[in-house]
Amino acid sequence: MGQNPPALAATPRAADLSIGIGLRQPHHDAWLALRPPVDFLEIHPENYKDTGSAQYADLETLRQDYAVSVHGVSLGLGNATLDAQPLLCLQELSRRLEPLFVSEHLCWTAYQGRHFHHLLPMPFTQETHDRFVAHIQQVQDTLRRPILIEPVAAYMRHREDDRDEVDLINGLVAATGCGILLDLTNLYVNACNHGEDAENFLTRIDADAVREIHLAGCRLNRFGDGHMWIDSHDTVVPDSVWSLYDLTRARMGPRATLLERDASLPALQELVEEIMPARDRMRAETAHVAC
Repeated sequence: MGQNPPALAATPRAADLSIGIGLRQPHHDAWLALRPPVDFLEIHPENYKDTGSAQYADLETLRQDYAVSVHGVSLGLGNATLDAQPLLCLQELSRRLEPLFVSEHLCWTAYQGRHFHHLLPMPFTQETHDRFVAHIQQVQDTLRRPILIEPVAAYMRHREDDRDEVDLINGLVAATGCGILLDLTNLYVNACNHGEDAENFLTRIDADAVREIHLAGCRLNRFGDGHMWIDSHDTVVPDSVWSLYDLTRARMGPRATLLERDASLPALQELVEEIMPARDRMRAETAHVAC
């Protein structure tokens, strides 16, 4: 394993003030036709493995007008070993697109060759820390750049936990020089489902390492006498998550902000209108500072 890459430098103001939307295949034609006024697009590398496809050609065309963030969902930083194919795909796209950010989730996704297509939570232990550190370093050595790590929406906690999530994440940042992708909907869902304190999380997380924020919709699922919040990505961002966004910016200042929507997709223009309050907040804060 090579040496750790340099720590992430301070984000340029242009990146901090950028807003984006996840690029989904049903919206390709609308993106190409409308060129909506956002700053960056986020893609899942798993959807762009074939660089000779029409879908990839659309992406290269859009890349002329937008920055791109590459957000992996299958690498599995918590797996026993990293699969070579997803890492090679990530490396090739990173080389071709020169993305604004490259990110992956703090989870496991596969066991003994079987892939579960879910972002499965890890226990918060020293063993998990060591595995994540080794795999984050492996990815960063391969890409020759720091990555961002995203804590997941977890529908269970482990009895083996010997620290909390913030301690684990801050430890990974200190050990590898990676950054953090903070999904505020994940934070809200976990707080609701496990009785955790979202404001305490925001107070203690390494603010300098947070480089990007995700906003998404969620739903309350009821079953029998119980209920659980689900990070569904199929509806508008709720007011409670926008409130966490305000708290986050109050502590950290502006950060690149992305709207995630993966199901029940409305027209692209509706998504653009939904993310615009993030831009309005950023501009108001910048104007206040300038005064």
